[in-house]
Amino acid sequence: MYTRGASLAFLAVVGLRGLYAQQAPSLAELQSRARADSNDPVVHYALAQAYLQAKRDDSARRSLETAILIDREFAPAYLLLGRIEVARLPAPVITLLRANGQIRFVRLRGPAAVDPGATRDSSELLFRRAFLLDPLQEMYPATAEDMPMVWRETLGHALREYRRDHYDAAAAIFDTVIIQSDRRHKPPPPAALWYHALTEIGLQRFDTAIDDMERLLDRAMRDSTVFADYASRNVRYTLAFLNQRAGRYEEAERLYRQIIEEDLSLDLAHLQLANIYEAQQRWAEAVQERRAALAVATGDPTLLYDLGVTLLDAGQAAEAADTLRRVVALNPRESRASYMLGIATARLGRYQEARDAYGRFLQLAPSRYADMVADAKARLAHLPN
Repeated sequence: MYTRGASLAFLAVVGLRGLYAQQAPSLAELQSRARADSNDPVVHYALAQAYLQAKRDDSARRSLETAILIDREFAPAYLLLGRIEVARLPAPVITLLRANGQIRFVRLRGPAAVDPGATRDSSELLFRRAFLLDPLQEMYPATAEDMPMVWRETLGHALREYRRDHYDAAAAIFDTVIIQSDRRHKPPPPAALWYHALTEIGLQRFDTAIDDMERLLDRAMRDSTVFADYASRNVRYTLAFLNQRAGRYEEAERLYRQIIEEDLSLDLAHLQLANIYEAQQRWAEAVQERRAALAVATGDPTLLYDLGVTLLDAGQAAEAADTLRRVVALNPRESRASYMLGIATARLGRYQEARDAYGRFLQLAPSRYADMVADAKARLAHLPN
């Protein structure tokens, strides 16, 4: 029994709710847990949240950077780190802007002690990485400015229900806004379609969520502005990711291929394609996409770890072992790499190296990897002398 350790991001956002359901641990408890499980990005993420509540932003930033150092595919850490960077920007001011004969209220940022350009660039890069890893996160929480006045109170109620995880109630309210807008022959507010999709995903109703995203994509593609072109690419990526989650692999593959043709620098689109091919046991294509991702992000130890696991699944134990050795050297805190290296070298009959790899994993593994720890111990016990 072994696994890629799959979605740590999912564990961070969902698993911690169950772990801390009764009472949130104190800052001191989380600090102690981070010391004991120093190689667990989920624990460092939880500690960062506690630091933010204590108004210790610098400590929170360091904890999130540690989480990303351990696993560069840990989406929630990028998102929270981006929000910390945004908070460093000066307070917004409201100004009036006349455009095309109309006056609009616009939020602008004033001068600041920090370099606002550098901070904004940094936050946007972090948000972009978080989005590409998991576009279904709430990247930019909706505000009153995103809601038409006629629906502001209703949408505000729906958002409160959504953030309480009352998905049935939230979905019904968003659905009402969409249906009533259609009856009035007016396009539904984008916020209603987006959050309706997110609530439907929370209820595992992927077909409806995909319909919402397709409507958003159609609306973005009808607009000719530069912003709309950027928005349509993002919605298309989200739609591909959602089809992937729903098991509609053919459509997801088609959309990812379109996106890659338009932007060859998207290593994470290759990562998503590799995940699709793995789910279908199309090993040769999965390996090819892992290599393509690494060609864009050369030396990324987490993408290298992904390649090593895929090579092992594809029956290429020797190359998998070589790849995983590189991961161990580049990122020794990624304990899963030692676990997988143990499996690869055992298959090759390199039993002493397998023992060393399993031993290293058992020293480094976080407590959350209990199943993998038990499996590693069992494999270690059954290695030939």
